[in-house]
Amino acid sequence: MDWSQLMVRALEEGSIRELHLYQVPVLKNVENWNQVKEIGKVDFRGKHSDYKGAIVQYGSNYFFLPNARIDALSVYRKWNFKKNLRVVTEAETKKKTG
Repeated sequence: MDWSQLMVRALEEGSIRELHLYQVPVLKNVENWNQVKEIGKVDFRGKHSDYKGAIVQYGSNYFFLPNARIDALSVYRKWNFKKNLRVVTEAETKKKTG
């Protein structure tokens, strides 16, 4: 299963695995921010880093957008995040499968 299919399935369920969250690239700059589609907000403190922001879609790819960038762009664009995404930790994943 490829990366985009994993993301679609996870986001339809309203959650994303911690391992997958670490692999989502950060969206830094685009030509037209109005083409960025909001998927869901993320607020997660992991072992190695904090994720406070949102998962967005630009084109056919998924990205993480930090809160600082969302706040900075809110002057130019209205954001409409309808859901919060739950982050499934690796410990929870091991309990389910093990």
